[in-house]
Amino acid sequence: MNKQLFMDNFTDLNTMGLTKEECIEHCLEKEKTRDFSQYYKGYLVGMSTGTSGNRGIEFATKIEALLMQLLVFFRFPFPKTRRIHIAFILRVFSPGFSRDGRKIKVSYVNPLDTIPAIVENLHSLNPNIISGPPSVLQVLAKEKQRGKLKLFPLLLVSYGEVLDFNVKEEIENIFECSVVEAYKSSESFIALPCKSGNLHINEDTVFVEVLDRDNQPVQAGEPGYVVVTDFVKYGTPIIRYRLNDLITVSPDPCPCGSNFRVIQQVHGRADDVIYGRSESKDEFQFILPDFVRRSIVSSSAYIEEYNAIQTSPTGLTINLQLNPELEELPEKEEIVQTIERSIQENISSVFKGHDSIIPKLDFTYTKISHDFDTKLRRIKRTFK
Repeated sequence: MNKQLFMDNFTDLNTMGLTKEECIEHCLEKEKTRDFSQYYKGYLVGMSTGTSGNRGIEFATKIEALLMQLLVFFRFPFPKTRRIHIAFILRVFSPGFSRDGRKIKVSYVNPLDTIPAIVENLHSLNPNIISGPPSVLQVLAKEKQRGKLKLFPLLLVSYGEVLDFNVKEEIENIFECSVVEAYKSSESFIALPCKSGNLHINEDTVFVEVLDRDNQPVQAGEPGYVVVTDFVKYGTPIIRYRLNDLITVSPDPCPCGSNFRVIQQVHGRADDVIYGRSESKDEFQFILPDFVRRSIVSSSAYIEEYNAIQTSPTGLTINLQLNPELEELPEKEEIVQTIERSIQENISSVFKGHDSIIPKLDFTYTKISHDFDTKLRRIKRTFK
């Protein structure tokens, strides 16, 4: 099963007698009003990727939503000595996650508001845990650095996008607290962090297979495609459902003592993996996007934001947003040349290490903005 098959056959697949058309109509109305508090015929129905493109329906019964709540609230490494108030920042919010209990409160913050409005909302809520996609947490970190955001959370929770190593470090340094990851798709709640900060697969509620391109299991420590079977969902049965994600499962046990497998890294979307053309064979070589991320961000402290787009097996466009202070320096041109040379050397080393033809790099310099209505993808591949 995959998303396309699931959506094409949603009317027949769901066991509650709903049609795909009525569910999408309900989701579009919620998107228009931004009111995510309503159930539809007693069910939680949401849209996973907005109102355009490859839309997906997220569906859960009230019992499924309750089990998901229990899973998070009892397994998540929340501080146990005080009441927890979580600010939940995501494009859509499910009423199945709203809560105002004696020990835990969850409040929704709309990331599509202006940044000043988000900051004002957070100040009025005064949460002690902030959760959101890393791109949103990074913007909030910059607001805190400027003195605009005056909150001191106990913990930050990242989900929905790849958490780059440098972004995690930047956010933790500014907020002076840890950032942990949760891994959830529209189809299943896959993994939660433990007290050691590692991301454990919820083995008791979901079966995760990590497969290669021939649908064979990969060894622990090797990257592979995610296939999930959910033990909780019966409203829309999720059975051997292939996600468009790549992960690596750790071969090592976790110091927390749990036998549940640890996800060493969530690499991102499978269609964002870079492919090099082999030097020695007539084939493509698989290059994880993290190699490209590190090649760019480790090249210079002047790089504030970036993205990389692979347009062909031997063509890579690097878009850079540099620190504006660089404009005032007389040696600006030399610094820019050094940055380009460093990125070229790093990328060349990666491709050589993967027995691949070194790509031609095209550099552009621009302000890179991010629409919080979509997931941030810093590494993209545009050729099939």
